[in-house]
Amino acid sequence: PESRNAPAPGKRVFSAIASTLVVKDGKPFMAVGSPGAARINSTIAEIIVNVIDFKMDLQQAIAAARVHNRNETVTYIEGSTPPAVIADLEKRGHKLQILGKLDLFFGGAQGIMVRPDGKIQGAADPRRDGIAVGY
Repeated sequence: PESRNAPAPGKRVFSAIASTLVVKDGKPFMAVGSPGAARINSTIAEIIVNVIDFKMDLQQAIAAARVHNRNETVTYIEGSTPPAVIADLEKRGHKLQILGKLDLFFGGAQGIMVRPDGKIQGAADPRRDGIAVGY
């Protein structure tokens, strides 16, 4: 009964599920999703930014270091983040909690992307045991 997901009349289930489809020029470009509770939204956003803004392929984007802050006093950051970035964040006053190099705290995203040549690329998060397979 203490869970925010406990059943009750008229109550909505709390969820951060955010399986996401990105469309480019009216056509599917990328689909990505991740488990990870409240960290799902930041994980999905970081992956999309990595692909679109930083021109990473989907596997690189999913494997890249992650950061998460949900209006908390502590910013969670992966240990694989470059030391210069960590130092800059600390210099700006962020209180960081540095986690493992590839930490399950940040979920385990999976996704597919339609490459410019029309081929589909699958990607799996090295934080989990997933692999991309296709036919």
